[in-house]
Amino acid sequence: MAQTLFKLFFIQRLAALASAESLRAIREGLLWILPCLLVSAGFLILSECARMLGGDPQAVALLAGLHGEISSVVPLLVAASIGYMLAIQHRLPQLPVAFLCLAHVVIALFVLRDYPRASATFVLFIAITSPLLVVPAIAWLHRQRWTRLINEDLAVHNLKGTINMVVPGAITALLLVAVLSLLLQIPHVTQLQGPVVLDALETPFGSGMFVTAINSLLWFFGIHGVYAIQPLFDVLDHAVSLNSAALAAGEPIKYILNNGLLGCFAFIGGAGSSLCLLLAILLVSKSQSMRLLAMASLPLSLFNVSEVLLFGLPIILNPRLFIPFLLVPVCNSLLALIVVQSGWVSPAVVSVPFTAPVLLNAYLSTHGDWAAVVLQLVLLGVGMLIYIPYVRAIHRQATEGGTVYLKSFDMTFRGLEEKGRLLELDPVLTSYKVLARQANALSRIQQISDYEFYLEFQPQVSILTGLCTGCEALMRARDSEGTVHSPWEFLQWLAQARLMPDVDVWVASQAVRQYQKWQKVGFSLPMTINISSATLTTPAYGERLVEILSQAHGQVSVEITEDALVGDIHVTRQMIEKLQGIGAKVYIDDFGTGFSALSYLHQFPVDFIKIDRSFVVAQHDPKGAQVLTGMLRFCEALNLGVVVEGVETAEQLAFLQSETELIIQGWYFSKALPGHALEDFVRERAHKVAQGIGG
Repeated sequence: MAQTLFKLFFIQRLAALASAESLRAIREGLLWILPCLLVSAGFLILSECARMLGGDPQAVALLAGLHGEISSVVPLLVAASIGYMLAIQHRLPQLPVAFLCLAHVVIALFVLRDYPRASATFVLFIAITSPLLVVPAIAWLHRQRWTRLINEDLAVHNLKGTINMVVPGAITALLLVAVLSLLLQIPHVTQLQGPVVLDALETPFGSGMFVTAINSLLWFFGIHGVYAIQPLFDVLDHAVSLNSAALAAGEPIKYILNNGLLGCFAFIGGAGSSLCLLLAILLVSKSQSMRLLAMASLPLSLFNVSEVLLFGLPIILNPRLFIPFLLVPVCNSLLALIVVQSGWVSPAVVSVPFTAPVLLNAYLSTHGDWAAVVLQLVLLGVGMLIYIPYVRAIHRQATEGGTVYLKSFDMTFRGLEEKGRLLELDPVLTSYKVLARQANALSRIQQISDYEFYLEFQPQVSILTGLCTGCEALMRARDSEGTVHSPWEFLQWLAQARLMPDVDVWVASQAVRQYQKWQKVGFSLPMTINISSATLTTPAYGERLVEILSQAHGQVSVEITEDALVGDIHVTRQMIEKLQGIGAKVYIDDFGTGFSALSYLHQFPVDFIKIDRSFVVAQHDPKGAQVLTGMLRFCEALNLGVVVEGVETAEQLAFLQSETELIIQGWYFSKALPGHALEDFVRERAHKVAQGIGG
């Protein structure tokens, strides 16, 4: 039982880490550069093939140069793509943020220009990690008023979003320069020196484990392993030359650990022995997308080019593949050392380019020993066996169904087993469905992008005095042909697109502007606006909302639906207290229609509740009438203000009786009105009350 709980805890923690927003941004961002990697790798393979076939040296150099030029911009593309994904998460202008992240890599390259080894080692790591730090910093700075160069009233949205990125971008760029300058004061960073003597190879097993583990660990974090520990690889290269000289002189070969052994047997297919992973995917994975990626990577991995899997799967910062990515090269290097030391396979005596094809590199490096080819095949199988459980684990949660026997009920629960057979997940079909939903959502957003949005205000009348005591601001939309559309039509589309926090901020701004217009002509009337749960639980939008509403000095209050109360209770309560701190009232909208509303009244310090129209309509039924009466008495007992929505007839109004003041909102008194018309309505109500005809 304890073992099962530990396994469950470990899987949950691993899943939580893998699904973290930052790692998701890395995975999706790295995937975007896959076409460039394929093109670059294609030029490299063509160059290597041309060289091996004795092609024109100029053509070989041209192809190799094209690979080098594309590879040189990969860090820029990485930073821009991850920055773009993070900008979406932080609701920042995507392209300006992406270009800023790209500029930060350029800055890093310039600062490190006099330290080529440090630059080659760290530039990819900086490209991956800097957006993770910089974009949240930009988001925080963007929320500060002192960083804004353009007021929201003075420019269109795109221009405002772009220009207001200047100050946050400049500050984060200066911080990056400062951090890199401080790092360059550390001698080990600038020199990147390591052991440069052959003594390290005298203990081949320890040194072999160290080199392979460190190389894989560095690559896992996006640091080029060969560049980072270049001194060690120089020694390993030199060991091959010494072995070759010893063979020519008829002397015993001394260094069984060398670059040839690691290149042929530890890093089969590239860092992490990724050809083993590729074959494991093709053998056991049921994910169509992973299999397609593996097929695309196969020709490149045969030339030890692993970047496609590193970035496309991706392996970098993927916690699910961390252990085998380190374990496989270490195991392969140890097994190869044992076999070579036993004399079953010849040591490497010929320097072979790292991009020499798999199998051929083992044959050439050992001066024509076919046993080396067999060893490479065996190690390929060993690495594949290590990777297979991890490839299966990636899909296990979605595909396997457990069976649990419930003794008390004498029944068996089979989980997803039976349904899984009938409704087996088809990744290709799923991807098309997702694309179709996205296209549909985009089409709807484009459809309403030209709408003219505005507010109307529905009066709220006191049943006690007959005076208009407030109003609710309601969002309206008019298309280019002048047709007014129902808010239920477009609000659900905006909600599906996760744009409601932006809509709430806009509504709050418009409501405050209307309050200020009324104030200038000597008119004042409290109003309420509807706020979504996403705004309340998102700190950036919540703070912005409070900042806007504070300008109304308590005259603009908020209505929240019951679903907003079932999220993060602590955050929601804090937001309610902040709103009340600026004088705004807090209403629960559609009270009694959603969740367990009664249980929230003691947890949240609300001021008013709004009784939904459905209870007013249900008063014709005896039980419905009892429910409505009970709700009114309940609110009286808790000393809560009450607004009754949807009152349309004199009969409905007459039924509503309370010892405290009730506020009525509905067509019986008025539909929603433009701001200027509401002034006339309020004055007309006051006149009727004065004349004694305010019923």
